[in-house]
Amino acid sequence: MKVAILFVAIAAFVAVGNVSAKVLINRHAPPPEVARNPRAKSPVLYSISMPVDHFNSADTRQWSMRYYGNDQHFVSGGPIFIYLGGEWTISPGSLMGGQIYDMAAEHGGYLLYTEHRYYGYSYPTNDFTTANLKYLSVEQALADLAAFIRGLKNNPIFIDSKVVVVGGSYSATMATWARSKYPDLIDAAYASSAPLLALDDYKQYFEVVGLNIQLESPECWDVISEGTTRMNELYQTDAGITELSSLINSCKRLKSYFPYKDHFFNQIANLFAGTVQYAQPGQIKAECQKMLNKSGDSLAKLAAYVRDTYGGCIGDYEDLLYWYAQTGLSESSYRTWFYQTCSEFGFFQTGNSTEQPFGVNWFSTVSHSMCADAFGSQFNKENILASIDNTNRNWGALKPNVTKVISIHGSVDPWHAIGLLEDLHEEAPAILVPGYSHCADLSSISSSDSEAMRNAKQTAKDLIAKWIS
Repeated sequence: MKVAILFVAIAAFVAVGNVSAKVLINRHAPPPEVARNPRAKSPVLYSISMPVDHFNSADTRQWSMRYYGNDQHFVSGGPIFIYLGGEWTISPGSLMGGQIYDMAAEHGGYLLYTEHRYYGYSYPTNDFTTANLKYLSVEQALADLAAFIRGLKNNPIFIDSKVVVVGGSYSATMATWARSKYPDLIDAAYASSAPLLALDDYKQYFEVVGLNIQLESPECWDVISEGTTRMNELYQTDAGITELSSLINSCKRLKSYFPYKDHFFNQIANLFAGTVQYAQPGQIKAECQKMLNKSGDSLAKLAAYVRDTYGGCIGDYEDLLYWYAQTGLSESSYRTWFYQTCSEFGFFQTGNSTEQPFGVNWFSTVSHSMCADAFGSQFNKENILASIDNTNRNWGALKPNVTKVISIHGSVDPWHAIGLLEDLHEEAPAILVPGYSHCADLSSISSSDSEAMRNAKQTAKDLIAKWIS
């Protein structure tokens, strides 16, 4: 399986004088690309016009939403399987293998993959200024999907077709909410690793990261914990800050005050989060061993691992803000995803817990600061918290009003902590698969699957078959 590790830690460079500062972009991620079926037909790229604002009839502006289609298995009247794009660029390979491809083959279905507004190359506006980002919302994106399905249904070959939406990560959240919002258009949903609880202080994220590190290598946990404690001690004096700046190869001397210190410790933790979120069996232990093989005490080992993993001098809060402040059109989506977290979800991963090895050194306040600096002073703590409450109120948080939705999570995935882990009822089951990471269930059933994973995948296929019969 080809794995794209994007979410928690995306590396980006920004020029600082004559050097390149490396920063980690905190954002969500596309699911791992599944192995392609060698007999799969290549999808075709299309586009369809959409309103910029679905909820203002006086605004007649349109934009082009991209989508891929694959009719390899389709028979007239067969079901439509729509893989929902999230905060990434859609790619044809996602319709050439995995669970969605297998279900289409079994049921004579038509495969589609839609690109979410403001991501990839689907741009409703001519820039990403804060004023234009107001059209980036769950409601607008779901309205795009509804309009897309209505357009499909105008084609005689689709009039009797059932519609199944499939999503991974944020797009799995969208799949769940789409079934809730438009049950007349969508007959069933398959949600892989869907975070459903919007929240400000997502401390559970790094608790799960820490737990899986401890399970794989208690010594690794100890070195991270002791090394982080030593770093925090160095932060208490000017001489210590100078020493730490050299140890971790920061591009500029570290600053001891908010939000710079908070950001620093968040960056350290994110290096490990990126490994855990998409870990294959044995990968966490192997990555830990790289650090444990370094020479010196815990501080030296951790600092050496940080230097080697970054592969360049380490940027600070201002360098990360540089990326979030870019308003030009770009498929990178650094700014657009961060806007969604500031305006609707929160999802701010914090160190506000002693149940992880990265130190209680940063809180959601650093994200509040970044939101205001990137998008304007209106994105303050009060408004961010109100937006998060509004999201949970609108969509039901961990008790969404849904039927015919299956939710699957992996226990290694840090996002499972805010996902649906218990059955809501018979037509809204939830499965937690031990030992697996983010969106691992989207691949085809394989002999390498554990019994639990194989059963989860088969259950998803059986339920979708039942719901569209």
